Amino acid sequence: MTETGLIIAEVAFLVLLYLFIWAVVRSSTKALRAAEVETAPPERRDPPPPPAPVPAAPTGRGVPPPPAPVTAAPGRVAGQAATLPRARGAAVADPAPVAAGRPRLVVISSASVEPGLVVPLETGVTIGRSKSNQLTVADQFISHTHARVFRRAGGHLIEDMGSLNGTYLNGRRLKKEAELTPGDEVRLGETVLRFEVS
Repeated sequence: MTETGLIIAEVAFLVLLYLFIWAVVRSSTKALRAAEVETAPPERRDPPPPPAPVPAAPTGRGVPPPPAPVTAAPGRVAGQAATLPRARGAAVADPAPVAAGRPRLVVISSASVEPGLVVPLETGVTIGRSKSNQLTVADQFISHTHARVFRRAGGHLIEDMGSLNGTYLNGRRLKKEAELTPGDEVRLGETVLRFEVS
């Protein structure tokens, strides 16, 4: 191959190399521009207006105030100082102190609740470690919402709410809801309650 042929081959190679580099740069630039369009920040929108304030419910016959943890001295009726909220799905009823012929739970023994505490059951009650329950029991063996007592067809039933350690009625673990009769004992963790009608 002559010297002239070598020079022509070198020039042709350099032209091809230039075209290749130009094509790569052009395609990379297009890809970067497409990515910038996709990641562009959304248009700014004004925040939604704040919700209208909800008027407070009357304290007479309306929705009761949020539940407070039930703690009382022996013999005191829970719910006299603070109104117990009604259980989910229960009929509306005015809370009232325990009187003759009214059902209640009495704390027999507990590591965290005063023995002798009386819990009225006119509209039912939930029991558990969470403060959202009507009867709060700070016991490591009790679930956040452990069990509930509710009214149905003139009687009261107890139901375990899927607790880890179970709910026991007169020494037997509950597998489904069961009706309570006066004198029945309910055990949840280290707490024992007795169902009474006085």
